[in-house]
Parts: sequence; structure tokens; C-alpha cells
Amino acid sequence: MLKKQISILLILFLCLNLSPVFGSESYKTDDPEIEKSKKEENVNEPFFKAILEDEGEIWTAPLRFSLKDWALVAGMSVFTGYLISNDESIYNRFKSYQNKNKWVDDVSPIMTILGDGNVSLGVSGLFYLSGFLIKDEKAKDTGKLLLMSLIHSGVVVQLLKHLTGRQRPEAEKGVDRWDGPSGFFKRYKDNRDMYYDSFPSGHTITVWSTATVIAHQYNKSVIIPILSYGLATLSGLSRITEDTHWLSDVFVGAVLGFAIGKFIYKKRSRKFMIMPLIENGKTGINVGFKLR
Repeated sequence: MLKKQISILLILFLCLNLSPVFGSESYKTDDPEIEKSKKEENVNEPFFKAILEDEGEIWTAPLRFSLKDWALVAGMSVFTGYLISNDESIYNRFKSYQNKNKWVDDVSPIMTILGDGNVSLGVSGLFYLSGFLIKDEKAKDTGKLLLMSLIHSGVVVQLLKHLTGRQRPEAEKGVDRWDGPSGFFKRYKDNRDMYYDSFPSGHTITVWSTATVIAHQYNKSVIIPILSYGLATLSGLSRITEDTHWLSDVFVGAVLGFAIGKFIYKKRSRKFMIMPLIENGKTGINVGFKLR
């Protein structure tokens, strides 16, 4: 019981402080020229330097939280605590529904693949490659943002998994157990990962960060955000029907994935625009990017 309480405290401190706002308002100033200069630096910064900088900002985000941000964090913390307390019974209800509806067994394995890191890496590569081939800078930009969000999601989820040491539902047929940080090295003994790496869901954080970047990059379309978030939700829920995660794992993974995707989009993306051009008596079209 004590290990579970310690794990929950670690969750609240390390995980739920990473709210979807990421203290984003604190980056703004009243001087538009300073803001424009900062955006230009963000877009043109070398890739690996940008990754290190953004990772630091992710983990120090609570230092920039407003009262509204902390209220949001408190609400998510309470809800996550509720889910953790009821995860075993929620899991059993999911499995009961699955046993009565065999179509779940057909759909679940397909949906769960969407959260695989290799799939997200492939989607990132396809965006970048297609953008390169057809000279679509927005697609190339999307590929880069997707790769950034995938890297950050991987770092965050692996650190939290190692610190919380939660057992997957498949390990002992739906029995919830937390080992906390003591499970850090145990998970590598005798290939016993499933006993210590449930929280949060890596597939869910991955698919939600991917969906968020795509939904924001192509937000002028109605169908793309709906499709992106809809598939991400189904992929997350499939982790329960696949016996690999609890609902609280999925919820926190979705929150973190959305937060990371939105953070990367707001800081690193550019807005594509096409404008009429009239110069020296000639008319034409000017295609370019507007820094956010």
C-alpha cells in the first residue's frame, strides 16, 4: 500500500504537472518585434539543439504555471486518482463487454498498432518524404514536428514508467500493483517488463502526440482533426482490451501526448500562406510561411 501511495505522489509531481497548457502564455511579451525574433529563432534552430531546449522547457513547465494552470492540474490529478482507485473494476467491465462482443477482438489489434512508435516514425517519414518530393514545405514541416513530438513522448513516458513501476493487467490477470522506483532495475530481470512498466501508456502518448500535431497543422479541415483524435482515442482504449494497460494509464498518456504535441506545434510550427503580389506593375502570387 505504501509503494502505491509513493507512486501516486510521483505521478502527481512528475506527470500531471505537464498539463496541456505547458505554461505557454509565459513565453509572450508585449513587444511584437521581440516575439517575431523569438519565433524566427525557434523555427531555424538546429534540430538536436531544439530537442534539448524543448525537453528542458517541458520538465520545468510547472515553474511557469498560472493559477488557472494549477487549477487544471488539480482537476486532472483528482480524476486520475479516481481512475487509479477503480482501475481493476473498470478493466473487468471492459473485458466483460469484450467477451460479449467478439467484434472487439477483430478491431482492437488493428487500433493498437496505431500507437506503435515505428508506425509514428513511419508517418513522420512519409510526411517529410512526400513534402520533399512534391515540394510541399508544410508537409516537410509536419514530418519534422512529428519526429520532435515522438522523441519527447518517448523520453517522458520511459522516465515515468521507470519511476512508477506499475504492473500491467496481463501480468496477473487484472491485479493492480505498484512497485514505485524499486521496480527500476527489476523490470530488466528475467524479461519481466510487464510487471513494472504499465504507467503511463506509451502507445497512447505516442498516438496522441502524433494526432495533435497533425490536427493542428491541418486545422482548416474539419475531417482531419476529427479523424486524428478519433483514431487516437480508439487506439488508447484498445490498450485496455489488449490487456496491456489500465484506463488511468491511457488517460494520462492521452493528456501527456496532447500536451507535448500542442507544445511542439505552438513553438516550432510555421503557418503556410498564399498572398497576391503586386510589384512594379506586375501581378502574381507570393507563397511563404508566416511565423506564429
